[in-house]
Amino acid sequence: MIDIYVCEDDSKQLSQVVEYIENYLLIENLDMKVRVATDNPDEILDYLKNTEIDKSLYFIDIDLGEDNINGIELASEIRKIDFEGKIVFITSHSEMVFLTFKYQIEALDFILKDYPEKIQGRIIEDIELCNKQFEESASDSEDYYQIKTGELIRSIKVSDILFFESSPVPHKVIVHLKDGQFEFYSTIKNIEADNELFFRCHKSYIVNVNNVVSVNRHAREATMIDGEKVLCSVMGSRTLVKLKK
Repeated sequence: MIDIYVCEDDSKQLSQVVEYIENYLLIENLDMKVRVATDNPDEILDYLKNTEIDKSLYFIDIDLGEDNINGIELASEIRKIDFEGKIVFITSHSEMVFLTFKYQIEALDFILKDYPEKIQGRIIEDIELCNKQFEESASDSEDYYQIKTGELIRSIKVSDILFFESSPVPHKVIVHLKDGQFEFYSTIKNIEADNELFFRCHKSYIVNVNNVVSVNRHAREATMIDGEKVLCSVMGSRTLVKLKK
């Protein structure tokens, strides 16, 4: 099931967008449903915060009136809750499109109200594209790990993660990737149970077992695929050797 959300401050346009969506879903018998259609962005955010989110599609007007946050800000808040959701902007403010890059929203599409005769067709195209992308994502066996950095959530392939280590900064962890590293708020203890490939080989280190090349039990260290050495405890090195067999 793909949940659809619509936020538009003009009641006539809101009804029209919902009608376009529901008519198409009915004709094509798609496994989608309009969950919330509103002129109040807080209504969508409150619903998301109290709902288990799976797959979602959002149609958002950029100009939501003086009493509300604008659509770009709403989309930015949605991204903090729903990283994988598909966002479509319906707007007469094409000059604000650049803000989506500033806020790193990754919009699926921009539909301009300046061409009302094309809106229905574009909505249908976006529903089809959203459905296709979620289907392809479901068939993709690649595993991802999400890390919150500041106001953003980064989705990283587990296969790209080499290891985690405790940072000198309290309550922070450094993640080492194939192409770099960065620091974020968490603890080694919290991370170790997040993925079956993560193994805590030392009180300060967690390795991705698949990216360990060798284990030296005497030196008590693991060598990663990029040549980096990671400390292991006595028990950690023994267990890691068994895991690599």
